[in-house]
Amino acid sequence: MITPELMQALPSKLQGILQGYEHILPELLISAWILFSIIGDLFLVGKNDKNTRAWRYLLAEIGLIIALLLAYQRMKQGIESFVSFKMLWVNPGANAVNCLILLVGLGIIGINHYQKKSFSFEEKIGFFSILLGSLLTSLSIHFSSIFLSIELMSMGTYILVGLRKDQDGVRAALPFILFGMGTSAMFLYGLSLIYGMTGTMQFLDPAFSRGLATADPYLAGTALALVGTGILFKMSWVPFHPWSPDVMESLPAGWMSWISTAPKIAVAWLGIRMVHFIPVQMQAVIAILAILTLLVGNLGALNQTNAKRLLAYSSIAHGGFLAMAWLMPAEQGVDSLLFYSLVYSVSTILVFFIVDELESRAYEIHDLGNWSGFGQTYPVRGLLLFLGFIALIGLPPAGTFIAKVNYFSLLWEKYQLTQSNPILALLIVAVLLTAVSIYYYLRIPFHMYFKKGDVQHPADSLKNNWIYLVLGGIIIGCMLFPTLIFSIWKP
Repeated sequence: MITPELMQALPSKLQGILQGYEHILPELLISAWILFSIIGDLFLVGKNDKNTRAWRYLLAEIGLIIALLLAYQRMKQGIESFVSFKMLWVNPGANAVNCLILLVGLGIIGINHYQKKSFSFEEKIGFFSILLGSLLTSLSIHFSSIFLSIELMSMGTYILVGLRKDQDGVRAALPFILFGMGTSAMFLYGLSLIYGMTGTMQFLDPAFSRGLATADPYLAGTALALVGTGILFKMSWVPFHPWSPDVMESLPAGWMSWISTAPKIAVAWLGIRMVHFIPVQMQAVIAILAILTLLVGNLGALNQTNAKRLLAYSSIAHGGFLAMAWLMPAEQGVDSLLFYSLVYSVSTILVFFIVDELESRAYEIHDLGNWSGFGQTYPVRGLLLFLGFIALIGLPPAGTFIAKVNYFSLLWEKYQLTQSNPILALLIVAVLLTAVSIYYYLRIPFHMYFKKGDVQHPADSLKNNWIYLVLGGIIIGCMLFPTLIFSIWKP
C-alpha cells in the first residue's frame, strides 16, 4: 500500500539511488554498450561471417575507445565520490585501475581484429561481462556489489571457457564452473556471518571494523576465510588454482590473456582496499598463501612440456606477485600494482599471442620440440618472444625488472617495520623462485635457438610483426622511463 509518508520519502530515496552516477560514466557506457551490442547483433543475423565479425569488432572497439577516454578524463581530474548509497566508491586508485583494464581490453580486441580471429556473439558477451565485472569490482565497497561484480566476471569467464564443445573443452569447463559455484556459495555464507557480526555490508563503515574486532576471533576468522575463497578464486591463488591450467590450455590467445589479466588486476586492487579496513591481523596469512601460490606456480611449471600449460602455471605465480601488494602501504601498493600490472599485461599479451600462432595439435602433450629452429626461421618474432619471456621473468631490459625490484624493496621495508617472519620468508621465496623461473621460461628460447627443426608459423614480415614490435617497445619503455609511466595515472 502506498502511503503519504512513502510518497514524501520517494524523492530522497531516488536521489540516494542516483547519487554520484555522473562520476561512473565509463562503467555506465559499458553497461549500455552490452545492450546496444546485443540489439545490434540482431541486424547481423544472416550476413556472411566475415562482415559479421568485422561489425562486431568495430562496435566493440568504438565502445571501448569512448569508455577509455571518459575514464582517462576522470582519472586526470582526480574525481572522488560515493555512488548509490555508498555501494561504489570512485577514487584516484580505482580510476587508474579501470583505465588500465579498459586499455588492456582495447588492446586485446584490436589485436584479435587485426589478426581476424573469431568473434562470435557468445565471445562478445563473455568479453564484456568480464570487462564490466572487473570495472565494477574495482569500485565496489559494499559486499553485495562486490559479490555481484565478481559473479559477473565469473559468468563471462564461464562463457568463454565453455565455448569449446569437444571433449577437451568440456573437461576444462565443467570443473571450473563447479569450482566457481562452490566458492560463490562459500562467499555468500561468509557475507552472512560478517553481516551478523557487524550489522553492515560496507567495509568502510566503522561498524565493520568494530564488529570484527569485538567478535569471537574464530568466528571472525571463519567468516573472512569464506569470503576469501571467492576473492582468491579469481586470483588463482592456492588452494583455488587447479582450474587454471586446463582452462588456459583450452582457450585462444586473446581470451587466455584477458582472463589472466583483467580479473586479477581488479581483485588485487579490491584486496588492497579491504585489507586496510580489516582489524584482524592478516599479514601472516597473506604471506603464507602468497608463498604457497608462488611455489605451486613456479614449481608446477618446471615439468610442463606443453607451452600453454607452462604459461598457465606461470600465470598462477604472477597472480601471487600481484596480490603481494596487499602487504604494502596503500599508496605505495597502488603504484606498485599499477606498474606491475601494466608490464605484466603487455608481456602476457605478447607471449600468449605468439605462442598461440604455432601450428600444433590442440592439447599436444609434448609440443616444446615444435619450437626447434624457430629463432633462425623467424628471427624478428623469435627475438620478440624471447623478450616476452625475459619480461615474465623480470630481467632487464624489461620493465618488470623495476616492478619486481620495487616489490622486493617494499617487502623488505615492511619486514624492517614489523619484524614479521612470514613476510621475510615471502621475500626470500619470491627472490629464489624468480631465479627458478629462468629455467622454465627459457626452455622455449632454448629450443628456438639451439635446436634444429621445421617450425610452421605465419610469415615473419612487418605486416605480421608490427603489433608485437609495439608491445616489445612498451616493455622496454617501462624500463627506460619508469617515472614517465608512473606520472600517467597521477591527477
